Amino acid sequence: MKTIDRKDWEKEQRKNRIVDIAQEIFFRKGFESATMEDIASAAGYNQRTVYLYFKDKQDLFLAVVLRGLKILNSMLKDAFDSPEKKYPKIIELGRAYFNFFIRHPEYFDLIMAYESKTCIYYKKAQDEENGYFKTECQKATDESADIITKAIKDAIKNNIIKTSLSPRQVMLILWGQIFGVTQIVLMRKEFFEDAYGITHEDLFSHFINLAEKALMIEF
Repeated sequence: MKTIDRKDWEKEQRKNRIVDIAQEIFFRKGFESATMEDIASAAGYNQRTVYLYFKDKQDLFLAVVLRGLKILNSMLKDAFDSPEKKYPKIIELGRAYFNFFIRHPEYFDLIMAYESKTCIYYKKAQDEENGYFKTECQKATDESADIITKAIKDAIKNNIIKTSLSPRQVMLILWGQIFGVTQIVLMRKEFFEDAYGITHEDLFSHFINLAEKALMIEF
């Protein structure tokens, strides 16, 4: 390995370690309570070293969010592209969204915070204006929206969804429904079956069945 390559590799390893530590702290303490001092101390660096790689806590936050968005998009793509489907694509995407947060619940609050405070819907971000991680998060969000919108367009074309709304408008309704059910499940998951007499997986399956029937009614 050439000297310059070695230096680049070490720099990337150090950067990834900082993101690893930041992710752990954000998951445990939340974004608002975590500090750059917490992250630097846990990583074994001084704050000056951390600032060599990330301009502020928001930049680190977006680096962590980007990891989650990439996992989510990978699951959405798999659901969209899989040839073995029990349900229409749009239903499979809803299941993928739910499964992502059930398997990676720590990302839920972080991604929701990103979407409510930082994400610009359907407006492309520019590197020079927003920085690398904000731009990449925006690209990832746009990509997931494009996947879902295409599935909705296909469902409308094939009469699976009957509506006078645009695909983006339908997406907003479906996203709100799935987000709400997912949030309730995550809030109450520990005692869900004892409290409601049904597993959260079965409840979501019933929700999907209801949603699928509702989509066949023109709205």
